[in-house]
Amino acid sequence: MPLPEDSKVVETSQSILDAFKGIFGSHPGFRPAHAKGAVLTGTFTPTPSAGTLSSAPHFNQPSTQITARFSSSTGIPNLPDNDANGQPRGFAIRFHLPPSPENGHRKHTDIITHAVDAFPAATPEETLAFFSAVRDGQIAEHVASHPHALTFVQTPKPFPVSFDREIFFGVNAFKLVNGSKTTFIRYRIVPVKGTSYLSEDQIQSQPGDYLFSNLGEKTPIEFKLVAQIADLSAGDITNDNTYKWPDSRPVVELGLIKLDKVLDHEESEALAKNIIFDPIPRVDGVEASDDPLLDLRAGVYLLSGRERRAA
Repeated sequence: MPLPEDSKVVETSQSILDAFKGIFGSHPGFRPAHAKGAVLTGTFTPTPSAGTLSSAPHFNQPSTQITARFSSSTGIPNLPDNDANGQPRGFAIRFHLPPSPENGHRKHTDIITHAVDAFPAATPEETLAFFSAVRDGQIAEHVASHPHALTFVQTPKPFPVSFDREIFFGVNAFKLVNGSKTTFIRYRIVPVKGTSYLSEDQIQSQPGDYLFSNLGEKTPIEFKLVAQIADLSAGDITNDNTYKWPDSRPVVELGLIKLDKVLDHEESEALAKNIIFDPIPRVDGVEASDDPLLDLRAGVYLLSGRERRAA
């Protein structure tokens, strides 16, 4: 996973990491955001529709081994699960691929999502400004002049009953490619059991580890990976994550995510310290859109991963 070629993007990525540390403190060996998490393993089984949209191996072979991580959003490793600052939750998936010349001998591709269909900024500069405002205690002033940030802050972020009853959304658009056919999509990860959320009274009565302590009891945990398809002829925008496509756009099921093992705490923390999820697919059959946030997010993930590994 290389750093972005644009030095300005790398500089902005580092500034965002510094802002996270200013917000949450420094916790060596942990992510500066989404520090608290749990790692699971399982399989992904694609639908026939996936293979018609993309030539990527995980959308065409019978099944693919996956590693996944659920997380809370802050950089505080011991944040209670019933603390509102832990919203929105994160869900990242790594597809383990057979190395081949077609995918540049790359051994994996990732999907990174969170539990709200919103993000506070459309550009790297706006993203840095948002997290700087949070750090400096100026978020009210920031959202007053930045409507995307206001939308993100005001979008409801309810507490799920459990991780297997939460829906997750990809932030950016991607291109699924199969030969000459190109389809712009945004990922969603939908719980097979359906969504279910706690009331305000129920939240306060939950123990501080209510989400992570019982993951093993929930297995197998199943989600559907789906894709909302853009209509470029109707003007759907693919380079601005804050522009949402209409609900009338078709949603196609790409496959079944089945998580059947929760790693024990020690193994989970060791793997989480070393694994660096990549927002850019870098595999034949799935390509990045021209959303400028993709390079920024890749820079943040790589720089933070290097710091984590060195801790």
